[in-house]
Amino acid sequence: MKQANQKYTILYARLSQEDDREGESNSIQNQRMMLEKYAADNGFENTLFLSDDGYSGTNFNRPGWNELMRLAENDEVATIIVKDMSRLGRNYLLVGQYTEMVFPSYGIRFIAVNNNVDSLYGDNDFTPFMNLFNDFYAKDTSRKIRAVVKSKAERGERVATRAPYGYKKDENDPKKRIVPDEDVAPIVQRIFSLCAGGKGPSQIARQLKKEQILTPGNYYYSKTGVRLTGVDTTRPYDWSNTTVASILEGEVYLGHTISLQSTTISYKNKKRIERPKAEQLRFENTHEPLVTRETWDIVQDIRKHKRRRANMAEQNMFSGLVYCADCGGTMVLHRAHTMDAVKNNFMCSTYKKRGKDKCTAHYIRENQLAEIILDDLRRVTHFARQQEALFVQHINQKNSTETRREIERLQRELDTMRRRDTELSTLFKRLYEDNVLGRVTSEQFRILSADYNSEQNSLKERIPQAVERINKLQESISNVSRFVEKAKRYTEIPELTGELLHLFIERIEVGERGERYSRTAEQKIVIRYRDIGILGAFAEEAQKIAEQQQRQTA
Repeated sequence: MKQANQKYTILYARLSQEDDREGESNSIQNQRMMLEKYAADNGFENTLFLSDDGYSGTNFNRPGWNELMRLAENDEVATIIVKDMSRLGRNYLLVGQYTEMVFPSYGIRFIAVNNNVDSLYGDNDFTPFMNLFNDFYAKDTSRKIRAVVKSKAERGERVATRAPYGYKKDENDPKKRIVPDEDVAPIVQRIFSLCAGGKGPSQIARQLKKEQILTPGNYYYSKTGVRLTGVDTTRPYDWSNTTVASILEGEVYLGHTISLQSTTISYKNKKRIERPKAEQLRFENTHEPLVTRETWDIVQDIRKHKRRRANMAEQNMFSGLVYCADCGGTMVLHRAHTMDAVKNNFMCSTYKKRGKDKCTAHYIRENQLAEIILDDLRRVTHFARQQEALFVQHINQKNSTETRREIERLQRELDTMRRRDTELSTLFKRLYEDNVLGRVTSEQFRILSADYNSEQNSLKERIPQAVERINKLQESISNVSRFVEKAKRYTEIPELTGELLHLFIERIEVGERGERYSRTAEQKIVIRYRDIGILGAFAEEAQKIAEQQQRQTA
């Protein structure tokens, strides 16, 4: 064991951002000068200065404090001197625990100069009250800061201290405006492009790591020298799927400001939690977007249908697009390392899970489906470019009839589901009353209520889906020009890619073959294009339009 004169006299200083607002007197440098003078005047030797700059008094996970406690646990500390009790901390429970239990157990003398606290001369009856007042101060400060932040957010001002990845603070107005960061904005755009092409967050993360692209935290560290909490600077390219996913979900890249998205649990617990959507503030078109609405919508559609990735090198480029024409379930892709790629095939998920009593296989090979889609996509985009006026006229006429018919059908289904949802609520209420009155047994109640709940939960999933589908169909009627613009951008389509699929196509429905197990029997494939809907037998209709045009010009 070390002799007392070999132990350290720790001079400890702390300053938070809130403390800094009180003026120069609280600065780390001023605290150090005061503590060193006090130590010299009172004969304390072997001093060691430790400090924490920018750390809240309610947070005891501080580098300087952690070093102090490490030395204390190793029996290397004789005395701890602070300017006042608030420098130790502003959590009265923890401060009291350290001063009344921890320090005495290590035989450490504790001095708070301005508060006339010195453990050598016994307890100060006013110390607990000082700790309590310091706690009150922290709580009050936290409340005031939250109020200021909320007020700024309500005015549409930026409240984040850092610009989101892909942006930087505007030099002309750094407190309120952000502009694209030319160094990393292309990285954000590429992340969205890769996702639109069918790659998942994990695949994108691996690709960025392979290319040695700095993670957002490490990029910030390289620019500012400030290491953010949780950032491992020894692994600068270690992208995670969660980081990629958070970028893909960030509406900031659409040019919108979403404020008050998260908060801390309390002024003592700094763990961040997401606020309810109703409490968040949204301001659109506040800065230059990095991605188009079109790309954003495609990515969000893909993210809605995200699945646990199979252990395959290639991602399914049709993910979230292919459905069974009869039951409406997704078509799942079957691949195996043991079979040729040409044998990869889609099969109805309902049939796979629940058997032939619920649906049939709707089997189609992946390469066959790709050929069908590529051929149709080429013809449709070619016609949109070459015969723009007639194409727009044709689509508008078709949409005004077919889309309206589809909307009416979906509306009838929606009305039926809503009526059934109401009926189930009534039935469940009656069943509960019958159980209470003894008309049905507890076992009967359990079985029937489970069935009702299952059906009602299914309806609660399907109803919003139907509403969303109706809204999309209503929007599609007026978006023909957007499709034509896309067709003009892609004058050549040498091969089918995930990005092209999700850019042009909203949904593919695979019908069952007219003759089961026949490789040559007809199989209906319905393609619903983004912005223009279902075209049907397009080749025939296109030919009719072309002939009509020839007659008009003859």
